[in-house]
Amino acid sequence: METASLKRTAKTPPRRRMSLEKRRGQIMDAARDVAVTEGFHAVTLERIARACGITRTLIYQQFGNLPGLLLAMVDREFERAGAGFERAAQRPPARGQSRFAAGVAGVLEAVDAAPATWRMLLMPSQGGPPELHERLEEARHLTRAHMEAAMLTADPDLSHLANPDRELAIRMLHAVSEDLVRLRLTDPETYSVDRLLVQAEWLAKAMFARA
Repeated sequence: METASLKRTAKTPPRRRMSLEKRRGQIMDAARDVAVTEGFHAVTLERIARACGITRTLIYQQFGNLPGLLLAMVDREFERAGAGFERAAQRPPARGQSRFAAGVAGVLEAVDAAPATWRMLLMPSQGGPPELHERLEEARHLTRAHMEAAMLTADPDLSHLANPDRELAIRMLHAVSEDLVRLRLTDPETYSVDRLLVQAEWLAKAMFARA
């Protein structure tokens, strides 16, 4: 009898409410996933509210409206990718590895850790907010500036190299880097990290061999 009484009087522990920060992240995650898989046009407040098990009112309270949500999500993903790129930029080359291949290795590591983030930024679907394209152009400018700085640090005098045109060399390396990342995102089984790094190393040596 006592056991039965205890069972009747025992209360289910109250469910802990998700913190505002975690809830905000959950909402942005849902918006990003829909944008990546189906396009920005498929992101609606109703759909995101259903996915998160919340009301639209809560989204309004956190982000104001749909454009506010999309902008916050884009800024967050841009910051995440930027942090990954900074870590890649500081990655020391392995023995016999070029600085370019070391950087590519770091970026590919970041891509594998957060593929949805990089897919949204490097393979954006139609209908994205104007700020997305502004962030992408800003990212490209910063990436090329970093490549130029790294190149000059490694070898200040480029006149004696097979490819002395610094501007075009940087643009080519940047374009190839983005394409290697896209290959990794679209077909990781075919384009393994090792395979992509071999190509990155070959390109670096071909472009910057001694004249």
